Amino acid sequence: MTKLTFQEAYSELVKLSKKLSYISSLLSLSGWDERTYMPKDGYKHRAEAHAILGEYLYDEWTKDYVGELIEIAKSGDLDEIQRSNIYWWEKRYKEQKKIPKELLIRHIKTSTLAYHVWKEAREKDNFELFKPYLKEIIEILKEEAQILGYKNEPYDALIDRYEPEMTAQEIANIFNELKSETIRLLNRVKSSKKDFRSYVLKGHFDKEKQKEFCKFLLEKIGFDFNRGRLDETTHPFATRILPNDVRITTRFYEDNISSSIFGTLHEMGHAFYEMGLNEDYFGTPVGESVSLGIHESQSRFWENFIGRSLAFWELFYNDLKKFFPQFENVKLEHFYLAINEIKPSYIRVEADELTYNLHIILRFELERDVINGKLSVDDLRDAWNDKFEKLFGFRPRNDKEGILQDVHWSSEMGYFPTYTLGNLNAAQFFYKINEELGDIYKLVRKGEFKTIYEWLKEKIYQKGSLYKPQELVQNVTGERTNPKYLVKYLENKIEGLLSIE
Repeated sequence: MTKLTFQEAYSELVKLSKKLSYISSLLSLSGWDERTYMPKDGYKHRAEAHAILGEYLYDEWTKDYVGELIEIAKSGDLDEIQRSNIYWWEKRYKEQKKIPKELLIRHIKTSTLAYHVWKEAREKDNFELFKPYLKEIIEILKEEAQILGYKNEPYDALIDRYEPEMTAQEIANIFNELKSETIRLLNRVKSSKKDFRSYVLKGHFDKEKQKEFCKFLLEKIGFDFNRGRLDETTHPFATRILPNDVRITTRFYEDNISSSIFGTLHEMGHAFYEMGLNEDYFGTPVGESVSLGIHESQSRFWENFIGRSLAFWELFYNDLKKFFPQFENVKLEHFYLAINEIKPSYIRVEADELTYNLHIILRFELERDVINGKLSVDDLRDAWNDKFEKLFGFRPRNDKEGILQDVHWSSEMGYFPTYTLGNLNAAQFFYKINEELGDIYKLVRKGEFKTIYEWLKEKIYQKGSLYKPQELVQNVTGERTNPKYLVKYLENKIEGLLSIE
């Protein structure tokens, strides 16, 4: 390599990073199409196309030339943005360089097979079908953890992929406090024998009307349809193709109005984060979201802290009744009770705000024990059922309601904790907004969502990956992720719900 200055080396890295980001955007677009409009039988060749593009990106990022550029660039006098970009580029380069391509391909192929076997096993309610593939996935993950290295335990290496620099022990400390407080609050609800009037949500809700209402909400809140779109899918998701092309999806059940509304608000939160990133830095790490725990905080914030609030429905309930006249004789307070029903369930994705985190804590504890070698896959189903019964007071009736309900373990572990970290961070941001802007629900009642969005954009979205996740939380709120804020929020909400006649 011709001797470059650190500025020249940095410029070359920016050029390469942007080029690969544009190529990655095609993968994102193809992935969106695969889960929305692709013909049913198209998955085999689509998977091959994804593998080819994925291999190309891997090869480009692991060239020795990239490592040389990083070494030259980081030797110079860099500003804060350049230092951050170099940090993330080097982290990505070193991690991908460590993982042999053969292991990467083995992981991709095993995951592809495991996903389809998981679907069959779930349909047949038979964990034994899936178990051999789960064993293979876990062996691969253990091998990758050893190759990547870790701070205290192998599971740290997997967590770091989704929540950089968080450790299993730090998460465990947070979760243990949250678990005891959640069980305390759950017992408070159970002892109240509260009727949440969930029956008011039962009925027939025309699918096309649901689509219209979801788009109506998005427009009123401030979703920019010139930069994004809403489509239908089986499993809702959000994805940024490019800075001005953000796709969100939801699903519609004609006997369940809540699913589409809150699924849409959830994915809108993810989209707001992506739309709020600094477009000038697209193609570099600083122009990307920093972690899943921060990303999930935004989907949970808009879905639950805003969308399930009484203030939100004081604003929109009359509009809902225009779309769905069956609510005409339902009191607002009873509708509010119904959409916030606290009732432990077998299924994570159907869980309420309070008990949802117990589902995540269950999975976190099992993943940690399996990856660290304290629990075998052969004993995993019994361990799941035992832990579930201890947390919820009843036992899964079958594999479909238990260990086979989630798709995640067909490919990864270390992902689940970020869901609850998202809830925790959302609560912390919520209280900081109240502190700086005044009562947030006064803004919601007046439809001043832009004020809320602009605060989040300035404090979180525009920062991208300038700071590591916990640095960002510290900068915004004055402390690292702390469970007391979510507990306080849930306690206040529950007492409010229990006071409604």
